Amino acid sequence: MIQRLSSVSLTFYSLVILVLLMGTGVFLNLSHSHAFTRMNEIPILTWITTTWPTAPALVIWFFLLCLVATILFVNALCCSLDRQLSLARRSARTKNWLFFILHCLFILVLICHGLILVTGEKQGKIGLAPGQSHWFGPYEILVSEVVFMDDKNILTVPKNEQRQLMTRKNIHIHENYAFLTLLKNKEILASKKVRMLSPLRYRSVQITLIEFVVLEPDNPAGSDDHPSDKALGVIITLTHDFLSRFFFLVYGVMILALAGFTAMTWKRPDTKKGEIV
Repeated sequence: MIQRLSSVSLTFYSLVILVLLMGTGVFLNLSHSHAFTRMNEIPILTWITTTWPTAPALVIWFFLLCLVATILFVNALCCSLDRQLSLARRSARTKNWLFFILHCLFILVLICHGLILVTGEKQGKIGLAPGQSHWFGPYEILVSEVVFMDDKNILTVPKNEQRQLMTRKNIHIHENYAFLTLLKNKEILASKKVRMLSPLRYRSVQITLIEFVVLEPDNPAGSDDHPSDKALGVIITLTHDFLSRFFFLVYGVMILALAGFTAMTWKRPDTKKGEIV
């Protein structure tokens, strides 16, 4: 039984089905983009219960994806214990032991990824303007300043047009930021100029800037003002998961081990065969 579960053919078919399911996910995203966005904004169990009544096909797709990933996990575990470990013990070669370690790290990554899906807390689409704050469990997130150096008219157009305008020429992510402060019991834990793709991290808490927004003025008479006169705000996503730091650590070690294994097993071309005598 273990030999069947550790077979290379099971690995191949699992990977093929996994790729097909991920491709199906891209297709489903075209008609259910909102549901896919919510998957990254709320806990996965909440997403399943709220999505099932409106889009059961998405939930079935997600369960199939998890099932295939579980089969791949069992396959990697059995392969490591049944084949890679025994091969490393018999040969005692460094590359065989490194290959076994690679399998173990891959298994750890799969375990952490699966646990992260069902553990921790997550809140998405939190809109805040300068001077406003939001409570996330025992933590308070305060926005002190929002700076957007590019054309603010881009933020006021419909989303479909906005995506087309979000180019490197129009948006300079390193110049646009929100200054955020993380507090607990009125004590400052961390503060940072948070940019796109550059979140604020403090232990297991992460604050990610999703987008900049133009807020409507409180005074209705000013609703026709130029967009540059309106207040700027940000949309953030909050996550709290004790496994996230360990996951990225293991993932980084796995990449380094893979690079070391590749360098160790890399075969240089035999230049002598190409010489003309």
